[in-house]
Amino acid sequence: MKAKQRSMVIVALLCIALFQVGAAVAWEPYLGFGKGKAEIEDQKYRFYELSVGTPLGSRVSVEAFLLAQPLAVQLTAQDNTFALMSGMRTSLTLFEDATFNPMVQASIGQMILGKIEETESYPDLAWHFYSSIATGFELNIFDSFTILLLSGYRFAPHEAQLGMQANTLSSPFNSVSFRADLR
Repeated sequence: MKAKQRSMVIVALLCIALFQVGAAVAWEPYLGFGKGKAEIEDQKYRFYELSVGTPLGSRVSVEAFLLAQPLAVQLTAQDNTFALMSGMRTSLTLFEDATFNPMVQASIGQMILGKIEETESYPDLAWHFYSSIATGFELNIFDSFTILLLSGYRFAPHEAQLGMQANTLSSPFNSVSFRADLR
């Protein structure tokens, strides 16, 4: 129950923070979907991402994100394990409005490592710090649709658990994301 309450508080705080940012600037929300691969112990493991954000100006944007990564049996030696990362992310592009726009992106938040047991009603969860830094390109094909191609490193420190060594999930990653304006 305590983990569920923490999750609800985190989501509420992210929404409040994002809406406070929106009050300071012109609210032009966008919704993002992404997929990527993290290279962990010379293997590539998929992750999926959902984000909502708004531009802060002509070159800077801020967003709340949720990243989900199922952890393979080869990595954890256990079934039904997962990692969820959530937090705030900011992006800075080189040009104000270009079709092929270099960018840098940084995020900070927290990571939840868990295992779902078939006999338990709640998953076994552990909370950790999470951050990442990435560079790449923003492809502005249409006025309200953007493709992001990113490569970076995520810093996800954690103790040895779920059959993994400490800090196993700190790794390089690549991702492709699609952003659509909601206005």
